[in-house]
Amino acid sequence: GRVTARRAEIDREAFPSTGMRARGLVTAARVLAGCRQQVTTASGGWLGIAGALRLDPPTTATGCSWSHDTKRYVSRWPFPKSGGVEGFPDQYMRSIEKRVVPTRSHEAPAAETGVFYGNMPDIGVERHLRGLSEETKTALGTILDIEHADTDVTLPSMREIDDEETEFQTLKAERKLALAYEQAKTKAARVSIRDEYGRSGATGKRKTAIARVTIWPGIGDMSCNKLHLDDAFPDIDHRGWMIKPFLVTNTMGLFDVKAIVTGGGKSGQAQAVRHGIAKALQLYEPAFRPSLKKAGMLTRDNRIVERKKPGLKKARKAFQWVKR
Repeated sequence: GRVTARRAEIDREAFPSTGMRARGLVTAARVLAGCRQQVTTASGGWLGIAGALRLDPPTTATGCSWSHDTKRYVSRWPFPKSGGVEGFPDQYMRSIEKRVVPTRSHEAPAAETGVFYGNMPDIGVERHLRGLSEETKTALGTILDIEHADTDVTLPSMREIDDEETEFQTLKAERKLALAYEQAKTKAARVSIRDEYGRSGATGKRKTAIARVTIWPGIGDMSCNKLHLDDAFPDIDHRGWMIKPFLVTNTMGLFDVKAIVTGGGKSGQAQAVRHGIAKALQLYEPAFRPSLKKAGMLTRDNRIVERKKPGLKKARKAFQWVKR
C-alpha cells in the first residue's frame, strides 16, 4: 500500500493534470513495447524499463514530447538507472559485474635486449659463502676434502651413536642406584646408643661453652649444674633455646635432662645445652635425625669472638686518632 501511494505521489508531481498523467502513461507503455522488440539476445535479453529507455526512443504519441514528459517521468521513476533488473540497487548490480568479469592476469614485460653492466648475482655455493672470511672458506674446503678423501676411517652409524648414548644413561642410572644404596646402608647403620639404664649422652658446644648432656625417658625435668632450669637460666629466651629440640621432634615432656656446663656465658651455655640435647636425641632414636638436621641443630656453630690485636682497642676497632 505504501509503495502504491508513493508511486501515485510521484505521478502527481511529474504530471500535474489528469490528462497529462494519462498521456505520459500511454507514451511510456508505447516506448516499452517498441524497445522490447529492439533489444537482442546478444545484449542480454530484456533488461527492464531503464535499459529500454536508454535506447533511442521511438516515435511518441501526438501531444506528448519525448524531451519533456517522458524524460521527466523516467527521472522520477522509482527504478535503478544502471540498466539492471527493476528492484535491484546499482551497488548490487556492480558487485555482480565484478564477480562475472574475470580479472586480467599480470603480464610480465618482454625482456629488453642489450648489454648487462656489473656483476652477476651469486648462485649456488657462492651465495652461501658470501660474507665469510678467507680463513673460514679455507677451513670449509679442508673439511670437504677430508670428507671426500679415500680413507679407511668410517664414521659410526646412527644406531651405534644411539647405543653409546643409551650406555651412558645406563651408567648414570647405575651410579644413582649405588649412591642410594650407600645412603640406605649408612642410614641402617645408625642404631640407638644407650647404656644399661636406657640413657643417651652427648657433648654440645657453642662459643667457649661445653655442655655434657644426658637424657632418659621421664616426666620432663631439666637441671643444669645441679640447678633447676629456671634457676640456672632466668632469661626465658635462653630456656626457649634449650627446649627447642623437643619441640622439633614432638617429644616435649617425655625426657628428663641433666647437663653439666663449663665456660662461656649464659647465652653460650644455653646454646651448648641445646646442641647437646639434639645430639643425644639423635643417639637415642635415629629417626629424629632428619627433623633435627633440617632445623640445623646438629651442626656445631663455630662462630667465636675474634681476638684482640695489638695496637688496636679491640679486635678491629682502633684508638681515636689525634693529630698532635
